[in-house]
Amino acid sequence: MKRIEFGAGQGLDAAYQDLQKNAPCYGEFNGRTLYSTDSLDDIYIKITRKTKQEFDEYLRQEREDYERKEAEFKACIPKLTEEYRERARGIIPQEHLEFWNKIVPIRLQDLYHGMELDCWLDLIAVLNDESKSKEDRMKEGLQMFINQGHSGMSAGLVLSGLCRFHALGRELAEYIQNN
Repeated sequence: MKRIEFGAGQGLDAAYQDLQKNAPCYGEFNGRTLYSTDSLDDIYIKITRKTKQEFDEYLRQEREDYERKEAEFKACIPKLTEEYRERARGIIPQEHLEFWNKIVPIRLQDLYHGMELDCWLDLIAVLNDESKSKEDRMKEGLQMFINQGHSGMSAGLVLSGLCRFHALGRELAEYIQNN
């Protein structure tokens, strides 16, 4: 029996079609061996532990849940906007509040749903704590940044915001990048 290769990113339906077109054959898909003698449901069960119909229903429910949660979140944006604007008072320096107020609703509507707003407020609160030495604030900011668990994209976003919203922000961003 010949072995076939499935394309990167290929779906199960297309893999099944390739198996049928090249029968008799087999191929490896996500670490599982699929055979041309397998039914479409057999293939789905091997990979997803669900029949095709069950998997399609699962995806439909997941999509509905996602869309419902997104709609609920979007409905909360006006309230969240006011909350973030209020929380920023006393944390974000006065000279940056106008820009903060402008970007809050924009940040709430993007991929991260405003996660970076919390990160900025937390990190800038550390920078504002003049009861600690600048070195201690840098170390605390670094540890807080690490604990926030950023991806490359969110890290870049948070670091650029630090530079924009606080006089010591660029210094903290460089400290984070160098440590």
